[in-house]
Amino acid sequence: GYFNTAQSTLNPHNQGYTFYVHGDLPVFMVRYLAGWLDQAGYDQVYLVGRAVSAGLDLITILLIFLLADELFKNKRLALLAAAFDALAVLQIQLSHYYTVDIPANFFIFMAFYIAVRIQTAAARPAGLNGLKAPPFWRLLVSEWKSAVPFVLFGCASGMALASKISAAPLVLILPVAAWVGWNQQSARTQRITWPVILRNLALGGFFFLLAFRIFQPYAFQGPGFLGISLNPKWLSNMADVQAQTNGDVDAPFALQWVRRSVTFAWENMVNWGFGVPLGLLAWAGFLWMAWRMIRGEWRKYLLIWGWTAGFFTWQSLQGNPSMRYQIPVYPTLAIIASWFVVQIWEAKPVWLRKIGRIPWQKVAAFAIGFGVLGATFAWAVAFTQIYLRPVTRVAATNWVYQKDRKSTRLN
Repeated sequence: GYFNTAQSTLNPHNQGYTFYVHGDLPVFMVRYLAGWLDQAGYDQVYLVGRAVSAGLDLITILLIFLLADELFKNKRLALLAAAFDALAVLQIQLSHYYTVDIPANFFIFMAFYIAVRIQTAAARPAGLNGLKAPPFWRLLVSEWKSAVPFVLFGCASGMALASKISAAPLVLILPVAAWVGWNQQSARTQRITWPVILRNLALGGFFFLLAFRIFQPYAFQGPGFLGISLNPKWLSNMADVQAQTNGDVDAPFALQWVRRSVTFAWENMVNWGFGVPLGLLAWAGFLWMAWRMIRGEWRKYLLIWGWTAGFFTWQSLQGNPSMRYQIPVYPTLAIIASWFVVQIWEAKPVWLRKIGRIPWQKVAAFAIGFGVLGATFAWAVAFTQIYLRPVTRVAATNWVYQKDRKSTRLN
């Protein structure tokens, strides 16, 4: 009955909720875990969901370390990137709640890490450097090990999309990663490997669709697994939420986004989501990385810079430029900020020789790196103080009760 869209009790549309636009996978994960822990009651299940959010955010920090280390081959850079990511206030905030944002981000960066591995592996193909190229047909049925990361990427990206539909641009990462890696091969090796890469991309696409079919079952009509026509109710929900986001309908809760400037998302990210020190460092690094790409180093940076620029621009131009919708670029910006600190550390400008033997660029990098890390830590600690106080609605309720008791005594 899981794939029977019209009958499944897991389908919100069958439980009286005619408008549901979030991913199914995070709900299923928490619901089954809560059932296994015997914590599925109304006043229990959301606490399980919050624990899942916090746990997945911690694993995402580990993925950021692995991703940065794989991309730049520098564990100190990777460690600083993970520290910046861990202290980002937006991620701390969202990891306190049972929503789909943190699970989606976890699957996004699992896929992103796999894509970086694909890029670096494609740049140094193994087993295809012999004197004679194998026949085309034999090549397509060989080298199956190279297909494994493509399959894993497809599964992770499909699960990301089943968590949040705005993860859709992630599918572009796979062909870009494969192409950048292939582009670094010799001309002869390129002629040999392109059929393998195309086969692997097709497999990645297939497993992406398969994962989405399994973990977002009610986007389809069913009633069985092979009933893959899209569900009209799901499509209607997607159209409705898009209309709300774009301001095409006069939804009361959407009025707050009217006449927001195009820089609204950037301002909120820098002032609040990261804090000013880390926010400015990250975007300064973003601009410097763009300059390095223009100077010819685009292969190394295209994946991380392109994702950050594309996703951030796309979300900033939406009618609802909420800060939390930008969470998929917070980890990449944390990596870019760390990379920028290392760039300052390794810089060797000629003018420094004129002011003594002191390695001023290293002093500057150390001061900037630890200064920003300390300031971001202080901002994170300041923010988390709100969790040490009663929720505002509870505080307001207590105040009302106190006033009511005082009024009763006076009467």
